[in-house]
Amino acid sequence: QNIDGIAALQNDTSAQMDAYKGAINLLKYHQEKHQLQIFTHTKVEKIDENKNNCELLTEHGHTISCKYVIVATGFEAGQFLPKKVMNLLSTYAICSAPIDKKMVWPNRSLIWETAEPYLYMRTTKDNRLIVGGEDEDFQNPDKRDDLLRTKIKTLERKFSRLYPEIEFNTEMAWCGTFSSTNDGLPYMGPWKKGDRTLFALGYGGNGITFSMVAAQVLKNIILNQKDSRLETFGFDRPTK
Repeated sequence: QNIDGIAALQNDTSAQMDAYKGAINLLKYHQEKHQLQIFTHTKVEKIDENKNNCELLTEHGHTISCKYVIVATGFEAGQFLPKKVMNLLSTYAICSAPIDKKMVWPNRSLIWETAEPYLYMRTTKDNRLIVGGEDEDFQNPDKRDDLLRTKIKTLERKFSRLYPEIEFNTEMAWCGTFSSTNDGLPYMGPWKKGDRTLFALGYGGNGITFSMVAAQVLKNIILNQKDSRLETFGFDRPTK
C-alpha cells in the first residue's frame, strides 16, 4: 500500500457496518420479540423525577411515567444536562463512483490515521471508496455546509497523493456534526449518583462500540449491581 506511516498498525479485528440498518433491525427485533413500543416524532420537553419514578412532559402536553429514563440522543442530550460536557465538530466525507474492484487496496482494509486533521478511507460492497475527515470546530450549520466544496477538493487531493493510480470521481459528498469530549471518552450513567435519568452518550467518534458498553453499564445500574466502568465513563471522572 502507498502508505508511509510511523508505527503503523494492521489488525484483523475491525469491522464496518451500516449503523442505520443495524439500529432499525435491532428495534424491529425487539418490537417482535419483546413488544417494544416506539413513539417517533415525540419531543420530550422536560424530565421530572422523584425517588420512585420519572415523568416526561412532551411538547403537546402529554405525560409519560416510567421508572427510569435513558437519554441516548448524542449532542442533543445537552438540554437534559445541567452543564455542557462536550464540544461540537463538523466532519466531511466524499464517496466515489464505483471503480474496478482490481484497483481497490489490499483486503479492503479500513484505513485511519491519527494526524490532525485525520483522514479515513473505506470501501463499499459495490466498490465505491469513501474518504472522510477534515474536521472543524462547529459554529453553525450554514458555515459547516459552506465549507463542503472546499473540503471535497481537499479530500480528493489527499486521496490522490496516496493512490494516484486510482481515478476518484466524487459522486456524493456530505457533512455532519458530532460531539467530542476533553478526554475523548464517552459519558454513561447518571449525572449524580441515585438519579433515575441515565445517559448513554457515545461521544468521541466510537459510538457503536461505546453503545454496547453503555448498555451493559446502564443495565447494571438499574439492577443495582456495581460496575467499575463508571469510574472511567461517569460524569464525575477527572477530565483534566
